[in-house]
Amino acid sequence: MTTKLFNDRIIQSALDLDVYKINMMHAAHKYYPTTTVRYELIVRSDEDLSYLAPQVESEIAKLAHCYFSQQELSYLASQAPYLESGFIEYLRNFRFKPAQQVSVTTSTASGKPQLKVSVSGLWHETILYETLAMSIISELRNRSRWSHIPYEQFHNVLAEKVARLKIELDQRKIDNFTFSEMGSRRRFSAQVQHDVVDYLRQHVPDLMSGTSNYHLAKQFSLTPIGTVAHEWFMAHQQLAKPGESQRVALDLWQQAFDGSLGIALTDTIGINAFLQDFTLQRANAYAGVRHDSGNPFDWGDKMIAHYQSLAIDPKSKLLIFTDGLDFERALEICQYFAGRANISFGIGTFLANDMGDWEDQDGRYQPLSMVVKMAQCNGAPVAKISDEPEKAMCEDPVFLAELKQNFGLESTFDKAS
Repeated sequence: MTTKLFNDRIIQSALDLDVYKINMMHAAHKYYPTTTVRYELIVRSDEDLSYLAPQVESEIAKLAHCYFSQQELSYLASQAPYLESGFIEYLRNFRFKPAQQVSVTTSTASGKPQLKVSVSGLWHETILYETLAMSIISELRNRSRWSHIPYEQFHNVLAEKVARLKIELDQRKIDNFTFSEMGSRRRFSAQVQHDVVDYLRQHVPDLMSGTSNYHLAKQFSLTPIGTVAHEWFMAHQQLAKPGESQRVALDLWQQAFDGSLGIALTDTIGINAFLQDFTLQRANAYAGVRHDSGNPFDWGDKMIAHYQSLAIDPKSKLLIFTDGLDFERALEICQYFAGRANISFGIGTFLANDMGDWEDQDGRYQPLSMVVKMAQCNGAPVAKISDEPEKAMCEDPVFLAELKQNFGLESTFDKAS
């Protein structure tokens, strides 16, 4: 077992990213080979990262030498049979081109200096940068500011929370709790995420259903977990009529994988707009839905009521919760929905970037809050409205107002990033 928080490499392999990125890359390559996009980094934390720009640029430049090996391609083919053989061949020749596709600068647009990362190019050629860039930024920041945290602090925090989880499950008699590790994007470091997954697979193998990180799933023979993210729905705001975008995205996703990745993401426009489009046919076709913003209890109640209104047994469907969870919140959700629906959880930062109450002269350690989101598709704006105003994103208020009008939502918008 290691006793260090960092190793020499930040990105471990071309598979050191989230499963859903490969899935969406496949669909973008299949249906939209000439579509162009632009992604932008949004730093939500009140922390100046502009000093990291040269290091971030250097690490992203290294991706030019990162590619899928034959062993990794064989692994993908065996673990994800829904990926077509032609796409696996495409990955064989795939190369990152960061010099042409990624811009790392600093900005004072908000009145304060901040790191700015923009990614532009063909959708299927640039889609993988999101999780890779976030992993790089998070680790560089922690190497710079928090490298003095002792390994024992991390390990003890992890061991204590797992021990407490076992006690709580026993005391509360909870038998409907399973989770997957989803910490890649905001991990403390590659080494920490590796050690978290290693510890969990040894100490709670019956509770952990897998990991969203392909590299770690391969290394530890775990199930790779992941389906789709907001960008698939956001892009369709410009690839279809805006008011039909959600329906087109849902149907094309089913078609792309013949139903194999049937978990629908509900909050790109908001749960109420989603339910209008989640008809009987689609609700039957999809195995379940994923929650990523808003009150999880209200959301689950709405989903269960919707299934019941369609004469579908909610217990035949899966509700997956992934919004900033810790074990305590997940157990509360377990108890609330016990016997009403099948549920599962994706837990990220709480596992892969938690140093407990570590505090020193620099202050108390906190993980970075940041996202990399699609800003444009084919040169036109896209939006994520969300079920939480603070999570909403759109660069163009006019487009945002039109999109909300298309879905019968209020025309005012409290906060856009």
